[in-house]
Amino acid sequence: MKKTSTMVIVALALMVLAITAVSAYRGDYTEKGPNYSADRHELMEHAFDNNDYDAWETMMTEDGRHPRVVDVVTPENFDIFVQAHEAGERGDNAEAAELRAELGLGNGNGMHDGNGRGDREGGMGQGKGMKDGSGRGNR
Repeated sequence: MKKTSTMVIVALALMVLAITAVSAYRGDYTEKGPNYSADRHELMEHAFDNNDYDAWETMMTEDGRHPRVVDVVTPENFDIFVQAHEAGERGDNAEAAELRAELGLGNGNGMHDGNGRGDREGGMGQGKGMKDGSGRGNR
C-alpha cells in the first residue's frame, strides 16, 4: 500500500513538472518555447521588426505545425501582436498581457464567452465594452 501511494505521488509530481515546463513560456517573454533556436529567433525578430506577417506565419506553420496563434493573429491584427512582443521584450508584462488578451491570447485571462471564442461582436474592431469601438480601449 505504501509503495503504491509513493508511486502515485511521484507520478503526480512528474505530471505537474511536465505541464509547468511545457506551458511556462506561453506569454512569458523571458522563457524560450519548445521550438526555440537562435536562428529561428533571429528570423522571428526580423519578421517583427519589418511587420512581416507572411514571414512570421511561414515560420509558425513550418513542419506541418498549426498552433492556435496562427488562427488568432491575422495580417489585419499582426501589428498588435508585434506591439505585444515588443512590450514583453522591454519588460512591460502588463501591456503585453493586455494586448495578448485583446487578440484572444490571454492564456486563460483574456475575454472569453465560454464557448472558446473571444467576447466580441463582429470580429476585431468591435470589442464589447471598448469605449472607442476599436477593440483596443482608450490608451
